[in-house]
Amino acid sequence: MQKNEVKEFYDNFLKSKMLEYRLYGNLRLEKAIARILPEVKKEDKVLDVGCGIGIVTEQIANTAKKGHVWGIDISKKNIWYANRTIKKKNVDFFAGDIIDDFEIINECITTSLDVITMVDVIEHIPENARPELFRKMRKISANKALLILTYPSPEYQRYLQENNPAELQIIDNVIELHDLINEVREAGYYLRHYSLETVWMQNQYIHCILQTENSLAPVPLKTRSLPIRVINTLKNPLRRKKYINDVFQQG
Repeated sequence: MQKNEVKEFYDNFLKSKMLEYRLYGNLRLEKAIARILPEVKKEDKVLDVGCGIGIVTEQIANTAKKGHVWGIDISKKNIWYANRTIKKKNVDFFAGDIIDDFEIINECITTSLDVITMVDVIEHIPENARPELFRKMRKISANKALLILTYPSPEYQRYLQENNPAELQIIDNVIELHDLINEVREAGYYLRHYSLETVWMQNQYIHCILQTENSLAPVPLKTRSLPIRVINTLKNPLRRKKYINDVFQQG
């Protein structure tokens, strides 16, 4: 498949899909945003890969108010529209192919990233290009950085292939968990969260959070909750009497 074919497909996507999402909303995107925002801190540096017209990017920027957010998309038309509709000092958009034009990211972003998001993007990356892409993204990520993916479940992809192939995009792969884990582990990412999500159908989408650090570390005292034994004692002063004294006194 030619690179120009892919670019043309996503240039056309602006009017065929993206504007509808902007005008009327999209539950799939809303659920992805709800998963992403709790992971973003005010000072974070974030890259939104395959940002489209910036719907998710804008919401991330509202959270990372003291940080910065970059959005990259293969479609120049999408980036043109994003630049005309999203005016925030902490957001920059640029066009580029994440696979073939990765050097653009290195030119535009000169700091390590805290979060990289790919909302319904990874399934559109050619399978043979995924391992190298993960390695490149790891190199521009900070320690304790996150890579957040949302994508159709394998079951949903196979459902579309059989029942509604017209809904599939120009590249639309099935992402199996074991393949993903092998690819990201080799790149230096570790699985933190994986869940099946219901959107319009049950178990339709995957929300996946990967991290660059998986070593054990003590939790700072100020963030720890009370030990469970203290909580139970406070909640029920008679707990010991009920479960110990009375039981054993009865023989």
